[in-house]
Amino acid sequence: MEYFTDEYRRNTERDFYVQQRVLGATTSPQSANQIQEVISRLNSGVKHIELELISPDLFDSVPKQHFEEMRRMAKLTGANINIHAPVQNMDLAGFKEGGWSETEREKVEQSMKHMIDRGADLGNNTVVNFHSSGGVPAFEWQTEKAFGEDKLPPERKRKVFVIDKIDPRHQIMPLEYEEKEYFGGTKIWTPEVRMDMINKSQWDQEKLQLFNYEKEKAEINDRLRGVSAQLEPFKQGYSKGVLTGDEIKMLNSLGKQEEVMKGHIHELDIHMDTQLQDMHDKFSRYAPKEEKEDFLNSKEGKEYREMVNLSKKRFEVENKIEKMIENGADKREIEHELEKFKSKFKNEGEVTREELLSVIQKVPTPKRFVPTDDFAKEKLSETVANSAFYAYGEYKDKAPIIAVENVFPDWTLGRADSLKEAVIESREKFAKLLHEKKNISKEKAKEISEKLIGATWDVGHITQLKKFGYEDKDIIEEARKIAPVVKHIHVTDNFGFSDSHLAPGQGTVPINEQLKKLKEGLGKEYDKVAHIIESGGFASQFKQSPRIYELQHFNSPLYEMRGEPFWNEIAYTNAEYNQGYGMTFPEKHFEMYGSGFSNLPQELGGQVSGDKSRFSGTPND
Repeated sequence: MEYFTDEYRRNTERDFYVQQRVLGATTSPQSANQIQEVISRLNSGVKHIELELISPDLFDSVPKQHFEEMRRMAKLTGANINIHAPVQNMDLAGFKEGGWSETEREKVEQSMKHMIDRGADLGNNTVVNFHSSGGVPAFEWQTEKAFGEDKLPPERKRKVFVIDKIDPRHQIMPLEYEEKEYFGGTKIWTPEVRMDMINKSQWDQEKLQLFNYEKEKAEINDRLRGVSAQLEPFKQGYSKGVLTGDEIKMLNSLGKQEEVMKGHIHELDIHMDTQLQDMHDKFSRYAPKEEKEDFLNSKEGKEYREMVNLSKKRFEVENKIEKMIENGADKREIEHELEKFKSKFKNEGEVTREELLSVIQKVPTPKRFVPTDDFAKEKLSETVANSAFYAYGEYKDKAPIIAVENVFPDWTLGRADSLKEAVIESREKFAKLLHEKKNISKEKAKEISEKLIGATWDVGHITQLKKFGYEDKDIIEEARKIAPVVKHIHVTDNFGFSDSHLAPGQGTVPINEQLKKLKEGLGKEYDKVAHIIESGGFASQFKQSPRIYELQHFNSPLYEMRGEPFWNEIAYTNAEYNQGYGMTFPEKHFEMYGSGFSNLPQELGGQVSGDKSRFSGTPND
């Protein structure tokens, strides 16, 4: 059955409506008594319920047995229950206050697995919803209108937040758009240009440090040769026993100078070796893939590879000799290995630091500083893939579905493009784990990954783009982009400047237009996706159920079959269950019994009156 349509339903009217059975509701995020919350929603006829367990303490205050009982109730009523996982201290990429930590990412991964287990307690393929960001800034967006029509293309970033991937503190810093006046005119410094400049500057400093080491070493070698030249006659005189006392003192002084200089050169060699190894590591891990491949295929790159391979062989031999010494090998055996080592490198040609220095100048600049959005994509996909692999290992095809939700558009993974890429990357990593560790075919692994990992699209969160000057058409386009990977939908309304959680139709979010784009992208899968309405802000402020407003907005039919009446036509005209869950009595009741309860039989709750009702009297009457 289609629950969403914009077909003609009258000869003169074309309309859009959503069947009420696909419209879900949340439980209270302030109560651990989620059983009572679920009972309340089920009694109201809601078929999709989201446990709003957004506090970690609340999540762990619900006993395991309660999850099992809620599963039983859902099965009895034909409802679906999913989980909104906690948002506090739950950045899936592993960000924490001040930066990023792999330890933090691993902790979050363990928490994620715990929530997946609770999802499994609720039933098969329960959707467990996770926020894409814990509040990490990614961008400040500005449109053409904000910059000025003649200056920039339609969409630019006023500010980009970047993270240092290499420094152990992994600190975050903002890079801002700026216009500077130079003698030749105005120069525009975009955040992207600034990031490239910082990366190049850091790499150049490391190369400069190497050359400074080499320069310092050359200067010491020059002085060392002078000292050695002075020392030689004193050494000869000492061996012949002809030195005076002062000459012996001079011999000792020059000898100490020579020893200090050699020690200094040795230290410089160690520093240079360490830095060369460190720079090779950075190049290997952080250089852009295409630039790295282009370099390695060039003449200089081939030389570089040969040097690296030769260094690896040398390193292996040195390690072998060190282990022989540690294990107490015979002196002759060690000397024999050393001779083989010297002979080998004499034939192959030993790599000199000078050769490495000449080549490393042409090595592509590693991307040390990257946007937090890109970094979050890489790390979140690792967390999600590992958690999905755990879920599949425990529950196979019945495993909970991981849905990653867009939060605010200026936070990491808050826009459609980056969230979609994160979902796809998570699926690819998960499929790779299934193929390599479970021996599942690549085709089947891809199918499983697409089933168990997707996105939650929050139509209200993305509308926060309005505060940056975006319009409805831009917001609707975001929904079109994300549609193919959506597994879950959050519906709420606001005015684009705060996440006020109004009922649909009470703000300016282009809700229906976004849903249409999601349906176009999902096709037949759309009708399987729950629309969880988050109207808690309205309910808490005005102390009334928002359900009737929700049904009115979506023009939902009163009954499951198509046809009249529709909620926007009958709302407020008759009494309702809990502000919008159906009329208390059909019109026929009032025709037969009049208004109120006075004419009902006593056994049905009627009040005794002087006049008998049509059901009063003896059976023979």
